[in-house]
Amino acid sequence: GSGSRTHKYMAFLAVPVAAAGLAAVTTPLLPAGATAAIERGQIHVEPGFLPPPLVRSLREDAMSLFEAGLFSPDGLTNTAVGRSQQGFDRRDRQTFRGDGWSSATGDQAARLQFAARMRSLREELAEGLGRPTLASEGERRHEMTYNWYEAGAKLGRHLDEHHEETKGTKGWLRPSRRSVTWLVYLNEQWEAAEGGALRTFPRPQPSSQAVGSDAGNLQVGWLDASRPVFLETREGGLSTLYCRAGGGGGGGRREALSAAAFEVPRQPVDFGAFLAAEYGSRFEQISTSRLDPRFATGTPAEFTEFGELHHVDVLPAAGTLVLFDSVSLPHLVREVTSTRPRVAATGWFHEDSLAVPLFPAGL
Repeated sequence: GSGSRTHKYMAFLAVPVAAAGLAAVTTPLLPAGATAAIERGQIHVEPGFLPPPLVRSLREDAMSLFEAGLFSPDGLTNTAVGRSQQGFDRRDRQTFRGDGWSSATGDQAARLQFAARMRSLREELAEGLGRPTLASEGERRHEMTYNWYEAGAKLGRHLDEHHEETKGTKGWLRPSRRSVTWLVYLNEQWEAAEGGALRTFPRPQPSSQAVGSDAGNLQVGWLDASRPVFLETREGGLSTLYCRAGGGGGGGRREALSAAAFEVPRQPVDFGAFLAAEYGSRFEQISTSRLDPRFATGTPAEFTEFGELHHVDVLPAAGTLVLFDSVSLPHLVREVTSTRPRVAATGWFHEDSLAVPLFPAGL
């Protein structure tokens, strides 16, 4: 049965780690400077992160799972309409649903080998980024799946995580949130002419401070191009926009940016409306209805690649790892022009969310 297979495989997995002694545990998976880049809102690209035999096994696994009908269309959800009206089809990203990454379906051994490597990476990031709860385990806490893009498929500009207070009735429901986005590409000898590049939108200059969150309060914008702006929601449902004075790790005093405490309205949200006058022209919101099609009202916005904005494109070449902060770095997938599918293993490492603010009864 699958249980005995898993047991045998896990026993086998433990042998090389034990035989290699401490080296297997202490050898970093990322080069010096990688975590600093992620912490300051840039992307880290690591070619050759996976050995070619494992890349091949995962690609063949994804293809067999796709042929078995275990993928389903998974575009960007337009929050203005219900699920039945989303209209996803083969022009959208398709995602392996199955019954979980560690299930006995397909090449379980290859997926477990990959999962072990990604767990080591996650533990390294927990320490390097100063995000200790990345190392925590939990059922379905850390997301891991395959993505599949057919010819003509693409994915609009978006963020992978948003402040809970901007999610309406879907906010404050989960104990963890997406913290670090990762992608590992599985496409042999992929050429630029085949399309499907990941287009990311980091700051032209690295952030002056750690991005993503401050004391658990998620980032929603930028001040003066490179200072993160955070949103704090307090008990009672009133929110404040603020940044940290000074550079370094962002440990400087808090600088309030909103004119007064406010209630966050339904999407689409314009945080600029709540800023004190002197900050208005200096503020840039990360996610708006123009920049993020999931918050467009009515029909989804026309697909655009935002080529006029500062961007970094990544070729989806076999074995390449990409890492970035899930809250602060927008990205999209350019249209696949190849006749073959673009395949990747993708997911998110989670860290703990803040506790739910206590709202007054009746709200």
